[in-house]
Amino acid sequence: MKPFRLGVVFTHPTQHHGPLWKRLSEQPNLSVKVLYLSDENQQAGDRFLGGNAQAWDVDLLSGYDYQYLKDLTGKVPDTRRKTVISPALVSQLTRQNFDAIFMQSFVNYSYRLTALLCKLRGIPLIMQNDATILSDGRYNRSRRVIMSFMYPWMMNLADYWLSCGDHNEIHLRHYGIPDEKIIRGCHPVDGERYRQTIAHRQADIQRVYRQHAWDEDTLLYGFVAKYIERKSPFEFIDAIAKAHQQNPRIRGIMLGGGELEAQINARIGQLNGEVINVGFVNQSELPLYYAAMHCFVCPSRIDPHPLVVSEAMASGCPPILSDRCGNWGYNDTVTHRYNGLVYRHGNSDTLADAMLAMADAETRQRYSQRSMEVFDGQDLNFAVQSFIQVANRIRQQRGLSPTVGQPKPSEAPVINAGTPTPSL
Repeated sequence: MKPFRLGVVFTHPTQHHGPLWKRLSEQPNLSVKVLYLSDENQQAGDRFLGGNAQAWDVDLLSGYDYQYLKDLTGKVPDTRRKTVISPALVSQLTRQNFDAIFMQSFVNYSYRLTALLCKLRGIPLIMQNDATILSDGRYNRSRRVIMSFMYPWMMNLADYWLSCGDHNEIHLRHYGIPDEKIIRGCHPVDGERYRQTIAHRQADIQRVYRQHAWDEDTLLYGFVAKYIERKSPFEFIDAIAKAHQQNPRIRGIMLGGGELEAQINARIGQLNGEVINVGFVNQSELPLYYAAMHCFVCPSRIDPHPLVVSEAMASGCPPILSDRCGNWGYNDTVTHRYNGLVYRHGNSDTLADAMLAMADAETRQRYSQRSMEVFDGQDLNFAVQSFIQVANRIRQQRGLSPTVGQPKPSEAPVINAGTPTPSL
């Protein structure tokens, strides 16, 4: 029996998806090959994180089959580009090579070529994005009118969509994706790596805390993001300053970098140490910072489904996020007053109130425990199961048995081999 052959067309190796491709490759009756359109973050840091950014320092390429594709110049691009075209897709994406193709969006020309090849050659196309109606609000009226005509046709080019949350499913249905094409999934976060790091580096966590706390009573509230306008870093700073006036234990730490760093440094320079700009922190150290925080804050104005929230939750750090983030809802990453708090974006007073509410130790502990429980239902295993589900649907449509994720008969565990099973 041949394995189900899943092809992945992806912009570049990421800290979130590399572990997913590895885990998928470990599943019975499933083979995975990832075709990367660039090697961004492997040779240099994310250009949007500023000059101090470095290449990711965790392994993103082991345990699965992958290939870097060359562009029209004959070279592998070192950054993502909308205009990139990878000619090798024409020879790679065939029914002889793959039973289905996964990609994330139509954002670049190679993705559009992938969709065209899949339609022409009868290869099922699986897609996932993190778009929401909330994030569509960034576009002007003319573009939204065009989207209302184009998106239903374009998005229905996919045979299946792996949704990543409540707001994302609303977005898919809004643009005409029928329920039978939607399978609930999630955007992957390697929570096991976070928890292993935290479990084995407790002394380093204490070092991080002591480095950034005034004293042992300090409450650290973290911001982890690119320093760009839509992430609302100044709303975080203003709210920390206001919360600190009422509870002097509260202090903010900012991790990241980007175009607003100079303005951020100027703003926090006007304060009295209530906020610290830590700057760029690489992947291997990031779990230590989440574990040292008492609360994680995501104040973005536009953020479809920020994975930093899931990273914090996997680390046991309870979240506060704005209502413009797309990962809150009754069946999503954050449920208001269950495992975190959601506040109305644009109001630093309301954010400060949420920060003050999180200063209560019992509240934090309750939200922390529930956040870890919620994350456990949205971890890599859940993401893997969504891929297995769609693969088996495709097999059934072809009149084949749904064996993806099931061990071969020769590999199945044998109970009481050679010994009769006693009657009950």
